[in-house]
Amino acid sequence: MRFRAKIIDVGCLNHFSRVINTIAKLAKTCTLRLTLDKLYFTLSDKVANGGVSMWCELNQGNFFDEFQMEGVSAENNEIYLELASENFSRAFKTAQNAKAVKIKLTNKHCPCLTVAVELPSLSGSSRIVTHDIPVGVIPRKLWNDFREPRVPDFDVSIYLPVLKTMKSVVERMKNLSNSLVIQANLNGEMKLKIETDLVCITTHFKELGNPPWGKRFTFFVRP
Repeated sequence: MRFRAKIIDVGCLNHFSRVINTIAKLAKTCTLRLTLDKLYFTLSDKVANGGVSMWCELNQGNFFDEFQMEGVSAENNEIYLELASENFSRAFKTAQNAKAVKIKLTNKHCPCLTVAVELPSLSGSSRIVTHDIPVGVIPRKLWNDFREPRVPDFDVSIYLPVLKTMKSVVERMKNLSNSLVIQANLNGEMKLKIETDLVCITTHFKELGNPPWGKRFTFFVRP
C-alpha cells in the first residue's frame, strides 16, 4: 500500500483543516478511506446510549495538488485506516501559514500518517515540521463495516439559516436548558425555542428570498 499527497493552495489547505477540526470535535477516533478519486471520513465512536455518526466525502481533486495512491490490490484499490481525529487535527494547526503540506503513509515502528508542514522562515529557507500519527490498517474482511450508511426516507426537510448565526443562538440557549424545540412552516419561518419552569425563550428566523445553496444545509426530521 502506498499513499502520498500534497496541498499547496492556501485556500484548499484552510478548507481541509476546517473539515479535520470539525471531525475531531465529534469523535476521538475516525476511519479514513482512501481511493483514487476521493477521501472518506467516517466516525467510528460507539456510544452505549447513542451518539454521532457521520459520513464525510471529499473529492481529492478539490484539495490536493498532488495525489498518489495504491491500495491493497489492483482489484481492491483502496486503503482503510483508523486514526485519532485529534492527532490529525493538531498536526494541521501548525499549518496555518504553511507554504505546503505533504501527507504520506509511512512505517515507523508502526504504520503512520506522516504530515510534513513546510513553513517559511526569516532567512528565506524553509522549515519542515513533521508529525507522525499512528494509524491502524483495517483488513479487507472488515471493509463492509465502513460502507456508506443508508439514510431513511425523510418526512420533512428544513433549509437552516446561516449556521454561524444559529450556532451563536444555540450556544446561549444551552446555558438555560438541555433540550431545544425546532419549529418551521412553509412560509419560510423557523423558531428555536426553549421552555423551562422559569423561562420561555423563542428566537425567530424569517427567510427573505431564495438563499444560495452553498450557504444552506438540509436538516432531516422524522416523527
